[in-house]
Order: sequence, then structure tokens, then C-alpha cells
Amino acid sequence: MASGGKHPPVVDAQVHVWLPEGPDRPWPSGGAERALAMHRHEPISGPALLAEMRDAGVDRAVLVPPFFEGHRNDYAVACATEAPEAFRVMARVDLRTGDPGPVRELLRDPVVAGIRLVFLPADAGRVDDPAAEWLWAFAEEEDVPVMLLASGQLGALGDLARARPGLRLAVDHLGLTGQHTDAAIAPEIAELVALAGLDNVSVKATAAPCYSTEPYPYPALHPFLRQLYDAFGPERLFWGSDLSRLRGSYPDLVRLFREELDFLPPDDVEAVMGRSVLAWLDW
Repeated sequence: MASGGKHPPVVDAQVHVWLPEGPDRPWPSGGAERALAMHRHEPISGPALLAEMRDAGVDRAVLVPPFFEGHRNDYAVACATEAPEAFRVMARVDLRTGDPGPVRELLRDPVVAGIRLVFLPADAGRVDDPAAEWLWAFAEEEDVPVMLLASGQLGALGDLARARPGLRLAVDHLGLTGQHTDAAIAPEIAELVALAGLDNVSVKATAAPCYSTEPYPYPALHPFLRQLYDAFGPERLFWGSDLSRLRGSYPDLVRLFREELDFLPPDDVEAVMGRSVLAWLDW
């Protein structure tokens, strides 16, 4: 770890932190059901996350407010404000407002590094929705990095990246829909690899064990991680956990990339596990 002088920082490209639902903090309709279906039942607090990171050998993390809480950023920003050396926030934005003013205000906070969008019917809908054009124009003009969950919409994402070459996009969770596991993810990986020629598209290798039925070290995933590494290179591939729904242990996910992927030379391991996302976020 960086603290011991042995490695550059290990940076988790996605972790959710949130507070419990309550009368003073209501969630949108269906939020609790979506949270319980996919994520830990107990919220992850900033201090609890720091403890888990310490035990796993992770130095920093990108905080992503979960979509099941609605368009809230306050708790993630508070956690990052308390520990700015460890956290940055990718802020939630409601595309339906059509107003860049609040987004610009959010980005004035030094702990807010960019934007994260969720393209699901319960949230933002589709990548190619004309109602999103204001956000794409703003993010390209202001050079705001955007992470987005757009699984099943990679064709539209590619069209967007071609139309706006100055718009920096990072595809969540290997671009996978979650409908397939192990060898059956091959067509979805191929669709993502087809976007590698677009220099403004990066990939978050987050939640990888969730797409395997095998025990650690998830051997069926290795050829696909190799394909993405070969296509995007270490500078556009970001390691991460999506910890609240991670299958397997956090330390194992660190070991997976450090010890099990023999196609990654040591310097590229450091890039994938932190250096590249730090550069992408200007952190």
C-alpha cells in the first residue's frame, strides 16, 4: 500500500455509501425494494468503509451515491469532506431538470470529481434520450468526467462518444447487464470491446465477481478481463468493487488483480488498480 511505500495508491472506482431510509429521509417509490434485492441490507457508512478499505489494502475510493436513495449527494459529500485524502464523489444528477446550474454548483466542491448517471427505467431512461443532451453538452464543454451505468445500451453509448469526442465516459461494471455469467457474458464483452477505438471511453472493471458463479479466483472471467485489457489498455481500465453487492471478499478482489491475472505486468497492475482512475479524475 501507499502508506507503506510499497505501491502507488490502490483506488476503488466505485463504492456506495448511504444512510437508512427514515421519515426525515424518504426514498423514492421502490427504492427500498431495489436496495434489498441487490445490496447489503445495512447501509455502508464512511467510517465503516474506511475500516473495510484498511483491512483489504485499499487506500482511496470513489463514492457513488446509490440510485435507490434518489438524487441525493449530501451523505457522500459529507463523508468525502471528512476524509478528503481517501474519498472523492461522483455526484448524482437528475437529467429531467434540464438545468446545469445545480450541477455546476455541485462541482465547485473540491471533493466532487464528476458525475455518475444510471440509465435504468426507474431513473434516467435511455442514453440516447434527447432530454439528456443538455448534460452531455455541459460535461463536454466543462470537461467533467462521467461514469454511467448503461448496460444493454452500449450501441447508443458508442454513438454518443463519437458525436462528442471531448466527452469523457467510463462504462460501469464491464458493460454487463447481469443477465449472464461466466462464459455466457462473451457477447456483451465483445460489444464493449468494439468501443475501444473511441479514446474518450474507459471501462470500470467493477463488481467483476458478481458475473461469475465460480469460487475465487473466478477463472472463467480471466479471458474477458484479458480482452478488455488488450483493447482498452491499462490507462482506460479501472479496478473497483461495488462493495455493497460484491460477491466474495474485498481482500480477494485486490488479490485477483495483483496475483491471479498473469497477463498484467506489475506496472500495469498499478495503473489498473489506481493510477489510471486518479489521472482520469484529476485527483
